[in-house]
Amino acid sequence: MTGHIYFIGAGPGDPDLLTLKAQKLIAAADVVLYAGSLVNPAVLAHAPAHAEIHNSAGLSLEQQIEVMASAAAAGKAVARLHTGDPTIYGATLEQMRELDRLAIAYTVVPGVSSAFAATAALKTELTAPNQTQTIIFTRLGGRTAVPEAENLASLAAHRSSMVLFLSTGMIARVVKELTGAGYPADTPVAVVFRASWPDELVIRGTLATIAGQLEAAEITHQALIIVSPVLSAEGRQVADSHLYGAAFAPSARRDAPAIISLTRAGTGTARRLLAQLPGAVLYAPERFVTAADRAAGIIGYDTSVRQVLQSAFAEHSALICLMATGIVVRDLAPVLRSKHSDPAVVALDEQGRHAISLLSGHKGGANALAQQVAKALGGLAVLTTASDGQRLPALDLLGREAGWQLERPEQLTAVIAALVNGEAVAVYQNAGNDDWLPDPLPPNLTRYPSLAALAAAAPAAALFITDRIVPARLRAAAPKSAIYRPPSLVLGVGCNRGTPAAEILQNVRDALTAAGLSPLSVAAVATIEDKRDEIGLLEMCERQNWPLKIFSRAEIAAIENLPNPSEWAQKALGVAGVAEPAALLAANASELLLEKQKYPNVTVAVARKS
Repeated sequence: MTGHIYFIGAGPGDPDLLTLKAQKLIAAADVVLYAGSLVNPAVLAHAPAHAEIHNSAGLSLEQQIEVMASAAAAGKAVARLHTGDPTIYGATLEQMRELDRLAIAYTVVPGVSSAFAATAALKTELTAPNQTQTIIFTRLGGRTAVPEAENLASLAAHRSSMVLFLSTGMIARVVKELTGAGYPADTPVAVVFRASWPDELVIRGTLATIAGQLEAAEITHQALIIVSPVLSAEGRQVADSHLYGAAFAPSARRDAPAIISLTRAGTGTARRLLAQLPGAVLYAPERFVTAADRAAGIIGYDTSVRQVLQSAFAEHSALICLMATGIVVRDLAPVLRSKHSDPAVVALDEQGRHAISLLSGHKGGANALAQQVAKALGGLAVLTTASDGQRLPALDLLGREAGWQLERPEQLTAVIAALVNGEAVAVYQNAGNDDWLPDPLPPNLTRYPSLAALAAAAPAAALFITDRIVPARLRAAAPKSAIYRPPSLVLGVGCNRGTPAAEILQNVRDALTAAGLSPLSVAAVATIEDKRDEIGLLEMCERQNWPLKIFSRAEIAAIENLPNPSEWAQKALGVAGVAEPAALLAANASELLLEKQKYPNVTVAVARKS
């Protein structure tokens, strides 16, 4: 029976930084060799009571190999503990060489390096956008020589982050070589003594001061020296990394599709498509991009197609991907959010024969884009959305151009499912254009002339397209229901000078509630020219994103036969009213939905756009 040797990284010092795998292996070990005072004794507490414990600090290489070989011959498991991570300055290669010679099996288990514990103590990171993306682990030559090509002055020329092991006792040489490499005397330097141990000490200084600081602190070993651009105040002022931009954060997408090719043949098809889609941007592998392509604005890439796809996903309103659908699915999966926000994605074979609407078919416009691409290349559009297959109206696209707002978006999916599954779906519409309704209607879609008639039918699902508030009892008649709010209402507003925005808005809401109307259907606010600079009115419209329409006194006065003429308005402004005629003018209507409502400082009237 033959045992096994495990070279285990025991971490930088803090026993809680021991990996779970390391802890399990130590707990199952029959023999433990540890690197003396460099390993926290608390780590040894995980060893079982029967385990033999050996401090390797007092053993020669031959003696250590003898301990391991004897244990292996007896079929025992050996935990060979090295400080930090055993693959960095671990002195493990010599041991592995001897174990190879003896044909004894071993495994290397990584650990937390003191380099990372020291960086954590500095509360920074060693790579930062626009500062450095490279880390150099090195040391000065001492008893162990360093190859001449790796001398510190040569490495320092990179101006990247450097972590120096086993060199604090030679700090004067470190300073000399770094200054000789062109580092100024005020370059920030940090030294971390016994990182993660209870007596951890962090010393920050410069090349001019650090040697004196270490001498005063009597630090000559068990410490790391870190030199990096991120240690300076300016170095911490970094630009956001890719994690906080591009593919992982909401952004204003360019209203232009991205065409992305992967192969030479696909790039040829992409060029043909680009000529048919003005404004599109083509991204092609750099090796297939010619000088003429670059002159035409085609962008070559030499990064992975995954990165190109994810960047385009964040930057463009639509993607046309000339590659296998599997590539597109796998590479875009991490950045998908919602059909309400994701761009359209169309997958296209490299010959352009099939344009597949892959993502955001309705709301993102992928179905329409697939049809456009197929027409441009003489191919076939492949649409898999159920409503398109059954030639049913796309309920999630209703009123997009007209600015309809969806009040209950979480319910729309259930309504669409009912429609495509053949269940009875009711429609009530009293506002907005109804040209979305197919003629003839699908057998399971019925339009009702009133809310009461709809409630009496008790359908499986209902769609309300209205500017009126739908009572809860009517929504209960069709639990699966969604409400679209067309921008059909115009508010006529008059107010006393200096009336605050909050008071005007509250009075507007009160008036709409009294009339049973939804504020989501407000298209605009209208008033007389005398109120064009009324701060409260302007603030309210800005906060609610309501356009403010201004009419002259002459235009207001031309509206006759107002239901509620105002003596005050006639006397002060020379017109019979403000709220009522402004609402009628802006809505191009002949009658009001809500006649003037008077409040202490505000008047409100409502008309529906004709």
